[in-house]
Amino acid sequence: MKIKKIHIVGIYGSGKSTLARRLSKKLNIKSYDLDEIKYKRKYDKIRSVKERLKIVKDISNKKTWITEGVWLDYALDLYKKADLVIFLEIPKKILYQRILIRYFKRKFSKTRYKDHNLKTTKNILKKVKQYFHDKKYFMTLQAHKKYINEYAKKVFVIKYKKQLENLLKEIK
Repeated sequence: MKIKKIHIVGIYGSGKSTLARRLSKKLNIKSYDLDEIKYKRKYDKIRSVKERLKIVKDISNKKTWITEGVWLDYALDLYKKADLVIFLEIPKKILYQRILIRYFKRKFSKTRYKDHNLKTTKNILKKVKQYFHDKKYFMTLQAHKKYINEYAKKVFVIKYKKQLENLLKEIK
């Protein structure tokens, strides 16, 4: 399968960044993190929605790209223009494990992660729970599925590692 435009979506801990890096390296296509678009300074100063929409539009008009992120409010062009949307629909139990493992790896790493502490980890775990259970939360599993069903041309859903490995073999 020859793909030039890929949008990767999923909740925190689903593996979006890791998959984007792997695909970027394999396909030699630049990847973009929606967090980098949302924030002028990561997790601090937020760009306006108008600014984010402009950046996303510029990316989506390129010949090749890989984007990854959880956000819906400014990613519509990516869903519409992607040759492939990869939906990381990872089971909640696995997400919790990954988030906790990431916390401990970073806690005991020689590299300092100033914005990654127990409080932020608890907050991420809370958001994952809301994603699955709180229909009033702005970002839910149902919202991702709705965007995918309405706007994506081609979708590959990944729930388990074996499906991921199969996808990586197929994409050229």
